[in-house]
Amino acid sequence: MIADAAQLKPKLSTLSIALPSLRDEVTIRRDERGIPFIDATNEADLYFAQGYATASDRLWQMDFLRRTARGLLAEVFGPGAVEVDKLHRTYGFTLVAEKLLARAPAKTREVLESYARGVNAFITQCDAKSLPLEFQVLQYQPKEWATIDSIVLGKLFAQQLSFTVDADILRALLSDLPSERFELLLPQSSPLDLLEERYRPYEKHEFGAEERAILTGILKRMRRSRAASSSDGEVGSNSWVVSGDMSVSGKPLLASDPHLPPTSPSIWHIVHLNAPDVRVAGVAVPGVPGVMIGHNEWIAWGVTNLCPDVQDLYFEQFDCGDTDLYKTPAGWRAADVRNEEIVVRNPKGAKPDSVSFEIKVTRHGPVILESGSLGLSLRWTALDADVIDLDTFLTINRARNWNEFTGALKSYGGPPQTFTYADTAGHIGYYSAGRIPVRRSGDGSLPYDGRTDDGEWLGFIPFDDLPHAFDPPSRQVVSANQRVVNDAYPYHLTHNWRVPYRARRIHDLLQTKAKFDVGDFLDIQADTYSFPDAIFAAQLVKLGQRFADTSTEWHDLVEMLDGWDGLSSSHSTVLPLVAEIRKAFRNQILEAAIGTERTELYEWRNEGTFIDKLITEKSKEWLPADFVSYDALLLACYREAIDALTKQLGADRDQWTWGNLAQVRFPHPLERLGPAGQRFATRALPQNADGSMPTVNAGARVSLRFIADLSNWDATRLCLPLGESGDPRSPNRDDQLDEWYNVTPSILPFSETAIADATRNVQILVPE
Repeated sequence: MIADAAQLKPKLSTLSIALPSLRDEVTIRRDERGIPFIDATNEADLYFAQGYATASDRLWQMDFLRRTARGLLAEVFGPGAVEVDKLHRTYGFTLVAEKLLARAPAKTREVLESYARGVNAFITQCDAKSLPLEFQVLQYQPKEWATIDSIVLGKLFAQQLSFTVDADILRALLSDLPSERFELLLPQSSPLDLLEERYRPYEKHEFGAEERAILTGILKRMRRSRAASSSDGEVGSNSWVVSGDMSVSGKPLLASDPHLPPTSPSIWHIVHLNAPDVRVAGVAVPGVPGVMIGHNEWIAWGVTNLCPDVQDLYFEQFDCGDTDLYKTPAGWRAADVRNEEIVVRNPKGAKPDSVSFEIKVTRHGPVILESGSLGLSLRWTALDADVIDLDTFLTINRARNWNEFTGALKSYGGPPQTFTYADTAGHIGYYSAGRIPVRRSGDGSLPYDGRTDDGEWLGFIPFDDLPHAFDPPSRQVVSANQRVVNDAYPYHLTHNWRVPYRARRIHDLLQTKAKFDVGDFLDIQADTYSFPDAIFAAQLVKLGQRFADTSTEWHDLVEMLDGWDGLSSSHSTVLPLVAEIRKAFRNQILEAAIGTERTELYEWRNEGTFIDKLITEKSKEWLPADFVSYDALLLACYREAIDALTKQLGADRDQWTWGNLAQVRFPHPLERLGPAGQRFATRALPQNADGSMPTVNAGARVSLRFIADLSNWDATRLCLPLGESGDPRSPNRDDQLDEWYNVTPSILPFSETAIADATRNVQILVPE
């Protein structure tokens, strides 16, 4: 505890604030980037101060997130948000959070209550003119922060990181295809995998017209909802670790950069927490106490999405006469029914409207779509009220070694993640933690018949059997959402692994030197080599060289692509052309094979492997009937790409750069309001990576950049895409954008001396 923080720097700006509910004095020091370094004599005051500091930076974002999760957006945004609210009310995130809070240990409830008191202390200080601008523009007052609000935010992360329902539906919609074509469209492995190429065979089952209509409807509905709530798009992450044998310092190095949909304000909030029994720094979720990714005095950790199958669908047969009864092996059973009412803001300023609807819940979970007597219910680990995720991170924050770290992960119940690890004793490792179901039959990759018990969950994969490694012989860990197990693994994780472009590239770069330092890790985080585009360009050159002497178009294309380095830099004039040709090639192949509607719905995390295989092997079975050869198809795709780039960027081909085609943008939810929302827009920058994530540097989806040097915590690098504050008027709103964009994250001080030197202003919170 700092007795008198103002003595550290006589010229510092110091402000004393009297607040209720504090037990003792708390010091919040902020550096030039506005990052709060919080010192307290007890944990209740520590989390109170974290809530207070976070609310002062991000109150409206916190309110927006809890409204999204609880289905309360239409109350402030109007009719356009009703569909999003309906989906989240159907999931019942608020009800789950209430049950989790009731079962939470007393210590966890105390942390949540302290944090909520801190948030509410800030809200109480604000009047209509001092509230964040978003409240003023939308003309509403924030309600008090409740303890369940912090829990319900975790369900939004689960929604972003759990997407196997989409994959289950896609497989069902393609189930009428011949097996060979079905498996090629939905690849499970890649030649670039870091493991041997073995995988589990798919289940096959064809679905009727009514079932297919329901599946198509819910898939479109979920995608519309994600787009409307700014959570649309791909998610992933990179994290890698090397042991001291591979570092210049002789101690481990750890890097982590989670990939999430770009938003303004940033998804994370940087914080340093210090009390007698805990000293930890890193990033927190605005609205949630503790640190989710970072380091303490002994260990550092990162997080990537494991992406296993934790969602199952069931077709339920309802009784035509009594629509609440559905068929089970034991006979007819009544669904639980609850009525929901959504308050809808009237755009004309009149009295609010309301939308009432009914939600049925079967033994498997909520019915997410119903047509006639057929309903589709969802079982999802995120809807189970057994384990509170916060406990895991609060325990990790004070873990001192591998045993304590993995002990914390045993109780983790959030979306399954791969946690990378390093400690000051020199150990490294990873553990894939979370609850992954074991089914009675099948693997959940297709919707089950709810009238049977075939799809019942028998339990979860035992913790000791989850993928993990401690001090691996390779002296390194690479985690980038790639396939981590093969057919020898006794449990089913998923068929839908991320294509391993990033994992392979990180692995390859880690073979280029004997010893690495922080600068080398930054170079890897900045890497923009695009495997799929490089593969595609090389195949175009190989094919085009046969026709370059007789075709001007092929000659020009070969001349442009031959020798390309495969880097998706902002000034590249090659990447836009390759990317557009590849997109046209993909669409031509798919529309000929599965039709326009299914092509629009086709999204597969390992899709790149399918396109790589086609352009490399040029199988006649996949050649669209409109073309006599692949060279004719690709020449048509080239012309299509030229037309597309001309429409987007004009006729001057010197302007056809990747940076002009792709922009880095972080959209704010209020930008959609037109002129009134323009003050919330952030500046756009030329994209210097491929945002669809085949490159290590995933562009706008990189939600933070973190590198921990375990030889010196004061050498830790950490930055956000924008900044600590969500206020457009604050100098800390986007002051980290340039260091994020240039992959030059600033140092996050950790020692007392380093923090004191970095401090620019001080708040002393004192009991009222």
